[in-house]
Amino acid sequence: MSFRNILVAAGVLGGVTTAGFAHAEETAAQTPVASTTVASDGHASGFMVQARVQTQSSLLSLGGGSGFLFGYQGPSYSLGLGLGLTRIGVNGGGDSGSLTLFQIAPTATVDVWHSADGRARANLIGSIGYGKASLSATTHFQNCSIDGLGNETCTSSSQDTNASASLIPVMLGFGGDYFLSRNFALGAEFGLQAVFLAGLSSGSGGSSTSVDAGGNAQFGYGALRATLVLGD
Repeated sequence: MSFRNILVAAGVLGGVTTAGFAHAEETAAQTPVASTTVASDGHASGFMVQARVQTQSSLLSLGGGSGFLFGYQGPSYSLGLGLGLTRIGVNGGGDSGSLTLFQIAPTATVDVWHSADGRARANLIGSIGYGKASLSATTHFQNCSIDGLGNETCTSSSQDTNASASLIPVMLGFGGDYFLSRNFALGAEFGLQAVFLAGLSSGSGGSSTSVDAGGNAQFGYGALRATLVLGD
């Protein structure tokens, strides 16, 4: 092969190689690089503890909502068991009385919207449960009598009375949370609560009698909530 032919072949090979490299660089520039990071869902999933405080306080709303919620926080939902306990005691003039309200309510929360980073979320919340209200009171009496000589004799006695009611609390609301970190969020909600009377009994002196009665109450509510998630 002559020297001229060698130069021509080398030029053709160099051109082909240069074109190949240019095409490879163009293809690489146009092909998106696969991201090695996974978009965060905005919060952790795991065991959940939620403290709830109703923003209004009245006799009608007593026992209408649970004070604490324990359960599981998922990616877009939560399932928990609500617990509430309220006690009121009064004393005066030797008499005393107390009212105790206990409530347990399975509760579900479902997200209906979340922000792009997943930290702000709007959700629906609903629950139905069982509650027990107990009222007990002790009343003191003093009976005095005067005999024929004008002497006064007094005796003291007391009477215990009690009453209890079985309640079915129902709640449906709309709210939202903002996760300040993956494991802690602050939120608020509003909605409707209802309490239905399922049973009533009353008694005195240790005896108890069932009372055939029914009743219900409905009211609007607002609540603030703080959620702690123990998970990754």
